[in-house]
Amino acid sequence: YESMVENINGYNWNCHFDSFFGAAEEAEWRKEPLYIPDREAMRWDKTHPLEQIRWTQEKNKNCNGHYVNVVKCIKWWRKEKYPDVKHPKSYPLEHFIGDCCPNGIESVAEGITLSLEKIVSDYPVKPYLADRGVPEHDVFARLSDSDYQTFYESVCEAAIIARKAYDADSVHESAKLWRQLFGNKFPEPPQTKDTIFTERKSDSRDIPGGRFA
Repeated sequence: YESMVENINGYNWNCHFDSFFGAAEEAEWRKEPLYIPDREAMRWDKTHPLEQIRWTQEKNKNCNGHYVNVVKCIKWWRKEKYPDVKHPKSYPLEHFIGDCCPNGIESVAEGITLSLEKIVSDYPVKPYLADRGVPEHDVFARLSDSDYQTFYESVCEAAIIARKAYDADSVHESAKLWRQLFGNKFPEPPQTKDTIFTERKSDSRDIPGGRFA
């Protein structure tokens, strides 16, 4: 399953943050939220990118290094399977996954499955997501109830497939289901003896007697 990550093209946005954040800690002003323009609302909104980075690093550590790839995979699923669904995406989706992915996961597959199931069980209605470092800011503020409902219904379907893939008895069956979830970029399931055959071109005639070697 881990090979999927190698097939999902995307910048590893977490790998270069260590030195950047370490230097930023020395500047007191960088510990405060920043203001960015909201062109649609014609106002300035608070954001705290350094706190978001710190939180992500801590979460990834608590998830045994798998959290970043869980986020990548679920973002890929949303983009690949539902390209016409505008929201949630980007950081709002990442934030939501962070709230739903449990600590202590032992694999990316486990993190994907449990995160999707958490959304299904706990969030049938659009939640308020307090931004990291700016709790008065709702990350889902721009997400409409109807867009969230469309997203939620897609997650319900995906959670069923993910659970079947995670619990599958064979690598072949598991890979087929993950491929169903993530699309054709996911590696094809390995062939088994049952799937390898030669098409018969003629009747079975003139078979010699005696024992086969």
